[in-house]
Amino acid sequence: MNTVPLSDATTQHIQLELLRRAGFNAFDGHRVAASLERHEDLWLAACMDRLGVTWRHDPERLPSGSLIKLRDLRGNHWNADTLFVLTDNRYQARTVARLAVEERWHPDDITVHTDEEAADALGMGHHTHGLVSLWWD
Repeated sequence: MNTVPLSDATTQHIQLELLRRAGFNAFDGHRVAASLERHEDLWLAACMDRLGVTWRHDPERLPSGSLIKLRDLRGNHWNADTLFVLTDNRYQARTVARLAVEERWHPDDITVHTDEEAADALGMGHHTHGLVSLWWD
């Protein structure tokens, strides 16, 4: 992305740049972004995020921790801990999960989500996409 002006960058390129800027504990954003770029044939989209925790007793309340990224932007820190990778199918999602191990991304947890989980999270009905999430502590 370094050679593309921000105004011309795709949203996906911007997401990969944010990934490159993140780094903490065992997470190396440069390594993960470079690996994703080398294997772009395996995935449709990728983004790093930090999900909040919904309050069961008060569902109208903002999820706890959901705005940590906003809180830390002023300090030029992209505070996200989970990489989500969307693929054409579950087989490719499992391949991305193996790639993460083989290319030493060092996540603390890797989950290849079920079709039902992926459909709910993506706001889609029946679909055949794969979804893998990788979390770093």
